[in-house]
Amino acid sequence: MNKAETFINRVAPSREERLYFLFLIAITAAVACVNAVTVIVDAERAGGSVDPRLPWLYEISSAVALVALYPLLLIAVRRMPITTENWKSHLPLYLVFSVLFSAAHVTGMVAIRKVVLWLFLDGTYIFFGDIVRESTYEYRKDLVSFAMVIALAHVIQAKGKAPSGQKQHRLQLKSGSQTILLNPDDFSFAKAAGNYVELSLGSGETHLIRMSLAALQETLTDAGMTVSRIHRSYLVKTSLVTEVTPKGDGDAELKLTDGMILPVSRRYRKQLADAL
Repeated sequence: MNKAETFINRVAPSREERLYFLFLIAITAAVACVNAVTVIVDAERAGGSVDPRLPWLYEISSAVALVALYPLLLIAVRRMPITTENWKSHLPLYLVFSVLFSAAHVTGMVAIRKVVLWLFLDGTYIFFGDIVRESTYEYRKDLVSFAMVIALAHVIQAKGKAPSGQKQHRLQLKSGSQTILLNPDDFSFAKAAGNYVELSLGSGETHLIRMSLAALQETLTDAGMTVSRIHRSYLVKTSLVTEVTPKGDGDAELKLTDGMILPVSRRYRKQLADAL
C-alpha cells in the first residue's frame, strides 16, 4: 500500500466518507470562486478598480488552508464522536478544537498569501490591523464552517454504521488484483505484514489485504464489529477471546476459541480489558 492509499484509508476508510470529503472540496472550491467573482463585480459596479488577481489569491489561499484541515476534522469525529452519553464532556473539547481550527486556517492562508505576493506579485501582505477585531471576525466565519463539517461528518458516520440487529453488508477488501468480499462476522484476527495486513477468518482462510491495521480496525468497527488492538501488529475479534494469561514482563497472551495463541503487549492490555 502506497502512502496515498494509507492516507485515504486513515482519513476516509468508507465509501460514504470519501464521497463526503470530495463534497467538501467541491463546495469549498465553489464558494471560493463565487466570492472572488463577487468582489471583482462589486468593485466594478461601485466605479472602483481592483487587481483581479488579488480576490482570487485571497479566496484560493483560504480554500486550500481549509481543505488541508478537513482530514483532521474527519479523523476527530471518528475517534471522538459526540453522543448523547458524552456530549457534556466532548462539546467543550470541540469548542477548543474550533479555536485551533480557526487559528490554523488563518495561519495557513496568510502564509500562502505572503509567499505568493512576495514571489509573483512584488508586494507584501499584512493581515492583522486590530488583532482582536480581525481574529474575532475570522473565528466567527470559521466557527460556522467548523460546525457544519463536524455535524455532517457525524451524520455520515452514523449512516455508515450497521444498524443493530440487522444483517451486515459484506466488506470489499483488496487482495492483490482480487477483491475479497468479507462478512464481518467471519473475521477472527489480523496481523500486520509490512504495508499489508494478513487477515485470518474463522474458517481458517487467510488473505493478504492492502490496508493498514488501523484502517482495518476502523472499517470493522464501522461495520458493527467489536474488535480490539492487542499489539502493534495484531487486531482481534474480542468475542473470540477465551483466556488472557499475564506474563512476568507486563505483557500477556490470549487464547481464541480455536486454540490460537496471540501476544498482548502491555500498551494494549487495558484497551483489551475494557473491550472484554
